Amino acid sequence: MRAVIISDFGSVNGGAAKVAIESARGLAEAGVQIVFACAIGPVSERLDHPLIHVERFPGEEIWQVGSKLAAARQGIWNAQAHAFLRKLLAGQPRGETLVHLHQWTKAFSPAAIAAAGDSGLPVAVTMHDYFSFCPVGGYFDFRANAVCRRRPMSPGCMTSNCDRASYLHKLVRVARQFGSDRAMRRLEAPLFIHVSDFARQFAEPFLPPQARHVVVENMMEAQRRPAVDAARNRHALFLGRFTQEKAADVLAMAARDADAPVRFVGEGPLASEIARLNPQAEIRGWVPAGQVFAEIAQARCLVLPSIWYEPGPLVIAEARSLGVPVVLARTTGPASWVIDAEDGILVDGGDVAGLSAALVRLKDDDCAGAMGAAAYRRYWADPLTMERHVRRTIESYRGLVGLGG
Repeated sequence: MRAVIISDFGSVNGGAAKVAIESARGLAEAGVQIVFACAIGPVSERLDHPLIHVERFPGEEIWQVGSKLAAARQGIWNAQAHAFLRKLLAGQPRGETLVHLHQWTKAFSPAAIAAAGDSGLPVAVTMHDYFSFCPVGGYFDFRANAVCRRRPMSPGCMTSNCDRASYLHKLVRVARQFGSDRAMRRLEAPLFIHVSDFARQFAEPFLPPQARHVVVENMMEAQRRPAVDAARNRHALFLGRFTQEKAADVLAMAARDADAPVRFVGEGPLASEIARLNPQAEIRGWVPAGQVFAEIAQARCLVLPSIWYEPGPLVIAEARSLGVPVVLARTTGPASWVIDAEDGILVDGGDVAGLSAALVRLKDDDCAGAMGAAAYRRYWADPLTMERHVRRTIESYRGLVGLGG
């Protein structure tokens, strides 16, 4: 079996790139031949493996290519990337090769989808976000600070000034989406790989009717450590970008109202707003990757208050693997992992009062301890290991046309 993995980035700069690279490595170690096609360097040392062959397209991230016009042109359709990928895919052996798209919006453009379709090879698409049908990728209205309610690419969608940056950016994204939608419709029977049950249920109605769907959770390699005694810790923890859709400001207000200690670890445009809303909040910058588990282990609970339909952030799994209870919006992917009030607490996204009540509830030592212990047991009953991810990915590959059962 051979997979051509397409990822804008050749090294880890975010969740999608990390999954593409680590999945490629895991698949190679399981005996799958990998061609890793990327555009933006450098190339990760994790791709140094006898069964991984890296093909580098000399591309740049969209808003770094020069003028805004040149950036817009590349974002809508990267003709050079199309030619590169068509040639690469034409040289792959038939009957044993598939194309797996992870990320294409930063360099490759919808030309990557078109090239995959032109190849005649089976195509899989991992849904790290919602760019496969939503122009802004998150199905989120940044001007209204709320989940979008419009049909993607409807007249209401296209005329809505909902982009984080500007309406001009939105128009570029709409033009790109036209190309993406056209290329998606031409795929014979694409397989969409969703990272959570929630994300599948939300996204499936917006995707091509000829598509098939599976859920393959991302991997979260963690050494099994003794469970944390969460009841001995004091502060709630937010770990991530301080942005509108992740709703760090909602947690700042909820913790203030609950008179609960709270720590924010990360960075982003809402940092000053968090400090204004909750002067008692502790705000820290990013910690190195190797210190993330140590940071989580100090928390009484980890909070994911996102108001967008976040598909599958792994920070929830990281907390559960340590026995730290979680409080999260019920409209996020990891909510399907949690039994409300048993091993975590589910709240409505954007509900300050509901989140505040959850923090008050977790002030009780018995409650925090019991939820943390239950989270630990449930996580380790079916951990998100690389072996699990690879096994389920290979099973999904075998279900593609031409690869048999």
